Amino acid sequence: MLDSRGSVLRLDPLRAWRFVAGMVSGLGAVTSPPYDVLEPALVRRLTASDLHNMVRLILPRDPNLGPSRYDEPARRLAGWREAGVVIQDPRPALYVYEQRLGDAVLCGLVGSLALDPQRRVVLPHENVMPHWVDDRLELMEATDADLEPILLAYGDGGAASDAVDAARAGVPWVEAETENGAEHRIWRIEDPETLAVIAEEIGKHEALIADGHHRYAAYLERRRREPNRPGTDVGLAMLVDYNRHPLTLDPIHRVVPGLTLDMVRTRTPEGWHVLPGRLVDLPDRLTITDGTDWITVRPANGQTVPVVSSLHEHLLPAWGAPLDDITFHHTLSDALALAGPTQAAVELTAPRLDQVLGSAVQGVILPQKATSFGPKPRVGLLFRVL
Repeated sequence: MLDSRGSVLRLDPLRAWRFVAGMVSGLGAVTSPPYDVLEPALVRRLTASDLHNMVRLILPRDPNLGPSRYDEPARRLAGWREAGVVIQDPRPALYVYEQRLGDAVLCGLVGSLALDPQRRVVLPHENVMPHWVDDRLELMEATDADLEPILLAYGDGGAASDAVDAARAGVPWVEAETENGAEHRIWRIEDPETLAVIAEEIGKHEALIADGHHRYAAYLERRRREPNRPGTDVGLAMLVDYNRHPLTLDPIHRVVPGLTLDMVRTRTPEGWHVLPGRLVDLPDRLTITDGTDWITVRPANGQTVPVVSSLHEHLLPAWGAPLDDITFHHTLSDALALAGPTQAAVELTAPRLDQVLGSAVQGVILPQKATSFGPKPRVGLLFRVL
């Protein structure tokens, strides 16, 4: 049975694992973006960059291989540990992680998040797809590791955020530069008094799951299956104060097989305007294209819920489009590349942060892949092994 530690937001120190710089071509060269934003061309570049790149562990394998598809990543990680390619920090700490790419900055604390199955303080905001939860869980079970931190956001971190900024004034523990030009730095916080201050401050807050809903659901399922095993009551996470270090919020676009522009024109329900062309300046709109023509659909009287909710709850059922084969795309160009006369691409606008927070606090869950918060922490700089 799950315990109730998650009733207070907790991010505990851990002895993180990391790559040894002298054992790889470069610390940046072995890292990867999260699994769900990896496009084939990037996967090829990362795979070629270093034999130890994390994409070799986190990328979903051929589903036809069944339960054995993660045997290779498990053997690979075990081999890296045996060869000393990756090592464990000798002392527990909370880790301050900073990522800079141009003007975009991601900064926060990485540690072991106490799970909250009752959704009192760790608040999901979007639905999950069961096959992806199963996929992440199988990877966790095969490797016995949390390879990718989930991303949490909270506001007004006060003393905890002060401790983060104070740590950044010191000499970094780890530094790396990745192929996209981003600079990554990590500092350790292990002073007991500072850790106590951080714990007291964080315990006053709730946190929104910004990125990693499927991984968090897999954490909960792992705990349900192994309730008495030490270490299953927590999962690897990064916690960001969005007031001190704001996150970006972008939409995730859709491609809907079977959807045509004529279906949109003739079947859109009352309460919505159907306008010709791509009208990007209208609020709360979505645009649909078959690769040649565009249609803009927007609510007649405005709305308080994110438009992605209306798309899944009202518009797609009214249009009569099949829902099982929808694909999700973080860039519009990827969606447009697949658009055709019988397979429309749907361009979404990002929900507002207040809409997302309001939904989460009320326990209202948005459709799967409703948001894309960023920047996302790079995979491979820190990870956790049970």
